[in-house]
Amino acid sequence: MNRTYPVKNQHGNIWLELLITLLGIVGVILFLSFYDHALPSAAIDLKYSRAQISQFAESKLQKLGFSPAGYKFSLSFNEDNMASYYFQRKLGVEVTNIRLANEKWPLHFWSARWYKPLEKEEFSMRFSPQGEFLGFNHVIAEDAPGASIPIEQAQVAAEKFLTQNSNWSAADWERVEASSEAMSAGRVDHTFVWKSRQFSAGESELRYSVVVQGDRVGYLRYWIKVPETFSRDFASERDRAGFINIIAFVLGFGGFIIIATAGLSIARPDNRRILRPALLSAVVSLMAELNFIPLYRAYYDTTQDYTLFWVMTVIGALFSALTYCFLVFVGWGGGQGISKLVWNNQDRILARGPNRWIEFSRSAWRGLMLGGFNLGYVVMFYIFATNVLGWWSPVTAEYGDAYATPFPFLLAFQIGLNAALTEELLFRLIGISFFLWVFRKQRWLAVLIPGMLWAFAHTSYVSYPIYARGIELTIEAILMGIIFLKFDLFTTIMAHFTYNMIISSMPLLRSSDPYFQFSGMVVLAVLVLPLLPGLYLTLKLRLTKSNSLPDSFSLSSAVEGDLPKLGAFPVTADWQALFLQTNRTILCLRAENELIGFATGYTENNTANIDGVYVTPQWRRQYWGAKLLDAIQEHFKNLGVETQRSFMLPNDKKQTAFLNNLFWRSSAYVLTPTTPPTFLTSIQQWKTDLREGFAKWKASFKKDKPQEIELEIPRDIL
Repeated sequence: MNRTYPVKNQHGNIWLELLITLLGIVGVILFLSFYDHALPSAAIDLKYSRAQISQFAESKLQKLGFSPAGYKFSLSFNEDNMASYYFQRKLGVEVTNIRLANEKWPLHFWSARWYKPLEKEEFSMRFSPQGEFLGFNHVIAEDAPGASIPIEQAQVAAEKFLTQNSNWSAADWERVEASSEAMSAGRVDHTFVWKSRQFSAGESELRYSVVVQGDRVGYLRYWIKVPETFSRDFASERDRAGFINIIAFVLGFGGFIIIATAGLSIARPDNRRILRPALLSAVVSLMAELNFIPLYRAYYDTTQDYTLFWVMTVIGALFSALTYCFLVFVGWGGGQGISKLVWNNQDRILARGPNRWIEFSRSAWRGLMLGGFNLGYVVMFYIFATNVLGWWSPVTAEYGDAYATPFPFLLAFQIGLNAALTEELLFRLIGISFFLWVFRKQRWLAVLIPGMLWAFAHTSYVSYPIYARGIELTIEAILMGIIFLKFDLFTTIMAHFTYNMIISSMPLLRSSDPYFQFSGMVVLAVLVLPLLPGLYLTLKLRLTKSNSLPDSFSLSSAVEGDLPKLGAFPVTADWQALFLQTNRTILCLRAENELIGFATGYTENNTANIDGVYVTPQWRRQYWGAKLLDAIQEHFKNLGVETQRSFMLPNDKKQTAFLNNLFWRSSAYVLTPTTPPTFLTSIQQWKTDLREGFAKWKASFKKDKPQEIELEIPRDIL
């Protein structure tokens, strides 16, 4: 048998690569140009850092006559979602952003909180992103003592408080509510509400609410009142959107996870390799969850045991990390198995080859550019949909809490990496592969069905009409599916990762605070990191003027001159005797003049026994082992052999996994008699098995090295 394998053109279609790069650059330009017009997050101006806001809050609390000593402190960043949604739908995103910046509407705010575990009394304050005082709340028990003053005197106290702390002028405000409530200990609380005479934005109202607890102001809120009809209609819409979201989520995530689990039995993957991305996802998730530890205090219920609260918080963080680890592990391993039903000798996650790090960086660049294109596509889609179709969607991730954490960029990493990995593995790798296997030639259905499931599993995002987000993402899913089929999954993972990272980091990059700006730059730096290995190796190859690839690979029957080279392999065999066997075939894989692998087997009673496949370490994980096995199978088939087999021993796990991965399955087991075990021998055997199992598990994490031990041909399937 003689066969030649030409070297794959590592550069691919240069014009297509240039087109993707051009589209990416244009997409970024459009995104930056129309960001303020399309995305509500453009209105967030983080002028001060969390440390500065914390100082403002403590100083303000002391000025109000209260001491934070002995209290635990938390700081969070929040948004008045309902008011934000109302303005964006009523006025449009662009007008909302402009008026929000000019009129300082209380839509985004820092929330400072002081509390003591298991005690009722606590304090909280609100500040705008620009550091302006927006609210105060002193929580006390209903039976706390206090004065009982007339409502007229309480109103004077309330107006004085507003004038001193909120730059309030009575002429600009109309009182719309005044009420009193007697508490059990004799204290009387008075509540007042004013609305602005000058504010005009649809049917909403800009309001101040003040509560005088006895003779002292204990509550102040500066807020937007949204029409009740909008709130009710909005809630009804979200119920319908939630139903669609659940259906798509169950069919998509649930269905593809089940398919992925079945795929694990097909691929029989190397657990060490798929554990690496799974652990990366888990570590990033855990780091992001731990980064939220200071923020969790903001959501602590003072009726809950404080120690138990933190125990449950840590358990929740670990559970979240393990969930992502499981999803990536099953998706990665099962996806490889399902994809082999369509592409038998291809790695659809990242193309294998001798320059795989260069391919890795090339796919990363391609994904980076596609991410830039997606950013431009999203803003242009909603500008068109809003102005022409009357649609609306606040296309922004609600990552505000991250701004109150010590390392704001970590949430961007978690959302970017985990969403990209899990969704691309399930909906692109597994979904498209599965439907290609089902429909065979109907590639458009294989792209459309999982794409629509992925798109409408995002209807929990607020949009109007409720299917707007689904249509937007269906178009994007079709593009990503085509890119996956043309290139590899890592390209779409990187595109997804880039989009999520940029969307979540824009408020950081646009902030006036240096630390937030630095955090945003960290996000950008991480996006560049995957480009470095390929850039380094490419420059190294060019500077050394070396070509790491041969011109071609060839496969042919062994000749006598190959025997010394075969003998140099770490395989114990009498090659001279094997070469002389008339019923044996030895195929040699050559990289020009270098012998890099072999496959061998013999025929006996119309049965072919394949007892050796070997590839040198430098050329492994490039499917040469599979090509050698296919070639020798084809050779025996051409000889008219009806049955082909390979004998494996129980300890030949790597070799068995190799064959299982190529759809070989066990058809017979050899049993040998042993002495019935006693209780003691069972315990001893259990201890021995446990010790050996732990040793094998520990050894499985070591990097593969060229084998130096003597191997017999029948156990040399690699």
